Amino acid sequence: MYRLLIVDDEPVIVNGLVQLFQDNSELELDIRKAYSSSEALEIAKKTKLDILVSDIRMPQKNGLQLVDEILYYWPLCRVIFLTGYSEFDYVYEAIRKNVDNYILKTEGIEPIFQAVKTAVDKLEEENRRRLQLEKAQMHYQIANSFLKGELLERVLGGESITSLLEDPRYKDVDFGIALDRPAFFLVGIVDRLDDFKFKIPPSVRRIFRDHLPASIACEEVSYDDRVFIWLLQPDEGLLNRFRGGYPDPGLNWHGIVAYMRGILELVQNECEELLGANVSFGISGDLLNHWESIHLQAEAMRTMIVKRAVLGQHMLILDLEKLSQLEDTMHKAGGIEQEDFKTIIIEQIHHFVQENLSGDISLTSIAEEVHLNPSYLSRYYKQITGQNLLEYIQSTKLQVAIQLMENTTLKLNEIAIRVGFESPSYFTTFFKRKMGLSPQEYRNSK
Repeated sequence: MYRLLIVDDEPVIVNGLVQLFQDNSELELDIRKAYSSSEALEIAKKTKLDILVSDIRMPQKNGLQLVDEILYYWPLCRVIFLTGYSEFDYVYEAIRKNVDNYILKTEGIEPIFQAVKTAVDKLEEENRRRLQLEKAQMHYQIANSFLKGELLERVLGGESITSLLEDPRYKDVDFGIALDRPAFFLVGIVDRLDDFKFKIPPSVRRIFRDHLPASIACEEVSYDDRVFIWLLQPDEGLLNRFRGGYPDPGLNWHGIVAYMRGILELVQNECEELLGANVSFGISGDLLNHWESIHLQAEAMRTMIVKRAVLGQHMLILDLEKLSQLEDTMHKAGGIEQEDFKTIIIEQIHHFVQENLSGDISLTSIAEEVHLNPSYLSRYYKQITGQNLLEYIQSTKLQVAIQLMENTTLKLNEIAIRVGFESPSYFTTFFKRKMGLSPQEYRNSK
């Protein structure tokens, strides 16, 4: 599944395109929308993007400036520009930026749909090439420095990293993580090694390295054939992008974690497609001033991932700083039946949707809430309930809208906002498609 972001400062255009792609079964897309460049950038900071359809002329930051920011985070993202103007300067700059397509709004809907379809085809071809390259490299092991591996193993065994780095034995080790700057670590656990146990671990590490941006330094150690630890440190350029401005210049650590989730989603999807292996990840909090507890955090995350696997869940992206009460109970008590656990997770999903109906209930945000890969969450939910998650969300929106129409005097545009529709016309279209009546006709009939 590819993720499409539609950006335009005219809501009617954004909502019309969202409806076009949602109603078309030819392309399987996870669709996000934004009504400004700043809103689009907030989405890009926490969500993996594959295709961008953007107006080229917008207030404050135009589409050409926006694409530079988007490609910083997601360099493989395909770009399609929309415009009401046929201006040479814009066309030239778009071509220079290697934009996939430049479409006049007066050309209508079909060229936009075809351009997105072509972008999907290009993404598929790029994925095929990348997978072929990975297959050609699967038989080669990645060798790590013996001393660096030994150093990290001793740290994970409980020894002080500060003291070890002062030990003459390790003084010449090229350790790429600075202890006086923000950093974090990942625990990765691979399922289903079977006959390929000697090929899959190095391939997982290679796939992870391929998707890790140059802005994040990395050191790695393996517990065994299935468990890996990566120490990671964002450079100043990346950190500055997640720092607030006046009056709060502090670091938005949640933003860093959300960006990392998007990267791990790519890694998990490729490992599943290429290797037939499920990989789960745990993300620590900021290690600055907390280096001496790294071994305790790593063991806690490893234990939680293993327990979830026993309960039938895979492709986790566990955020240690967002440890839920359920997770804490599991860790301390250590006992819950698989069917009971599934029921609790589904209830957690339903509760999140109901509580955030007017806000962000995208697949990405729900997956973050339950610590799962978004694509895996979609399959997991349907396997348990027999229903698509999108169907549940839409039916919940419809039920709440009907309840508000029947039991309150709220205006229809207020009801639309409460059930997550910024555009009253889009709400009317959605309601009429589901009920056969417009919202006003339905309210008049009661």
